[in-house]
Amino acid sequence: MNKNLKKKTDNEEARQHRIPCKSVNGFFKHWFRFLKPLHKLTDREIDVISSFATQRYELSKVIQDTDILDKYTMNSDTKKKVREECNISLQNFQVIMSNLRKHGVIIDNKINPRYVPNLDGEAKTFQLMLHFEIE
Repeated sequence: MNKNLKKKTDNEEARQHRIPCKSVNGFFKHWFRFLKPLHKLTDREIDVISSFATQRYELSKVIQDTDILDKYTMNSDTKKKVREECNISLQNFQVIMSNLRKHGVIIDNKINPRYVPNLDGEAKTFQLMLHFEIE
């Protein structure tokens, strides 16, 4: 009976794919690249939204209220920090922000909750399970 349990475990392990991330920002870049069929962002736009998501994640460690968290994530200081991290001009940044709004990734001056993964404070892993319904 233990052999059957072992086989099931090996089979489940074979279906898992691990994606190493060296940083939280790296995780968010992978996350938004994975979701690319849903939002259709360019690589540069993914860099910017990943930086915003990283800032939001870091702020969420000290701000529990999501309304306040979203305001701080999109305030002028955070935007300036994102521009500097991504090394882009103000004009280029404004075009990218407009595109993020057009694609529905930013709505009402906050990251669309649909694209915000549920990460726990100091989580070292994030698991994503996909369910395909074949009719």
